[in-house]
Amino acid sequence: MANLNLSTILRWNTDRHPDREALVFEGQRWTYAQLDAEVDALAAGLAEKGLERGQVAALLGVNSAAYLTACLAVCRLGGVLLPLNHRLHEDELTYLLDHAGARLLLADGAEWSRAERLLARTPGLARLLGLHLGADASVPSPDVTALVAAHLGVHVPDALVGADELQRIMYTSGTTSRPKGAMLTHGNVLWNMVAQVRELELTGQDRVLNFAPMYHVGGLDIPGFAVWYAGGAMVVLDRFDARTILEIIGEESITGMVMVATMVHRIRDLPERDHVDTSSLRWLVFSQVAEALYRETQEVFPTAALIEGYGLTETCNGVTYLHARGAEDKIGSAGTPVAHVEVRVVDDDGRPVGPDELGEITVCGPKVGPGYWRDPEATAAAHRAGWFHTGDIGRIDADGYLYVVDRKKDMIRSGGENIAGSEVERVLYEHTAVAEAAVVAMPHPEWGEVPCAFVVTRGGQQVTEEELIAHCRTQLAGFKTPKRVVFLAELPRNPTGKVLKRELRGRLDLA
Repeated sequence: MANLNLSTILRWNTDRHPDREALVFEGQRWTYAQLDAEVDALAAGLAEKGLERGQVAALLGVNSAAYLTACLAVCRLGGVLLPLNHRLHEDELTYLLDHAGARLLLADGAEWSRAERLLARTPGLARLLGLHLGADASVPSPDVTALVAAHLGVHVPDALVGADELQRIMYTSGTTSRPKGAMLTHGNVLWNMVAQVRELELTGQDRVLNFAPMYHVGGLDIPGFAVWYAGGAMVVLDRFDARTILEIIGEESITGMVMVATMVHRIRDLPERDHVDTSSLRWLVFSQVAEALYRETQEVFPTAALIEGYGLTETCNGVTYLHARGAEDKIGSAGTPVAHVEVRVVDDDGRPVGPDELGEITVCGPKVGPGYWRDPEATAAAHRAGWFHTGDIGRIDADGYLYVVDRKKDMIRSGGENIAGSEVERVLYEHTAVAEAAVVAMPHPEWGEVPCAFVVTRGGQQVTEEELIAHCRTQLAGFKTPKRVVFLAELPRNPTGKVLKRELRGRLDLA
């Protein structure tokens, strides 16, 4: 059996390019040989602390070199990763640790007090270790740095794993029920790396800036580990900061990164933007952005190829990409499937629909995870006849380009008509005073639901609710035109930049 263990990517590059830079974090630099040696040392330390093959190791903290080292060390031992969202409530984290059956928790120094309470509250959790201490050196437990120092020079062979063996569990956001633990295998991660290398044309010369949270596939998988699969370097930040990112692009000759609309707006507004050399930037990945933002971003980063992407946690992220420079007439589309992935749009009975007909987006291929951890009902509901049902509504045009319209649960149903919030948002974005917009369903006594728009205006520009409604009316049918417009200072987003429409629906009393 071929060894598909994720951690072997370091071995390859250490054999071929031991002195090539692999990782940069907070002024420190690691070559492939140095990083591989530290992963070996940490794996030895974790084994000494009792981590065994198949056991779940949870990580609670922000992006750091220690976080990545821990990920690969756990894989080297054949363990299973459980990246945790550090923004969650303690009760939520307790549930996730217990449901996943975690045996080990690695926590940042800033999370230490909470981590100690989690250890006490979770019977199956056997041990707590320090991850990235940052400014807090008071953690009374062995931490990653100490374990590495104590075992440096020890060689730990990569555990022999096949394509179907579990690499990690990533919990998806819950809506009306508990979060579901999406399972990803070493095979899923491998095929994702292959797809990322192909789509982004990654090479050993790439230097990718990674500030998306690593408890999310946005941090670990776009392109994430694929940078090392290709032999390039990863420059890591623990959070988004517009000024810092702009500086690092110039200082580190960054070739690619992933962003969302709000981030572009903040970088655009920096007064020093025109004085920083960003010419090294070769590509920039987006997700579901308006055409107006494409144009604006091209002005901010003129050398970058803008790439629209669509993916999910359950598919190890990206399943389609749109390379805008090769498909200018398809802007607004999520593109075509990546290597070894099939995408189709189906009706409620699972039958494929015709070109440009709306239906549920389904995905098939080796990047698709096997289901949900300890949840056979949810697995059976989402995985049917070999296809993963995403819960997203979309259409595929006659040329095979996918257009993501909305979440199935986010469709607005008004008087028997279906309204896609994204269609209304596209029109709102065309108004010069609108910086950001999100449209959700608002209850209505006669029509059931009607569109309500939440809008963030551009700095210094004024516009009224009546003016925006009139603007929409010039391009949309009456039933699609927002019935109310609510102005906000900013849209609520999760840490990866996705607009939280369920939170907006909770603010409808403002409308």
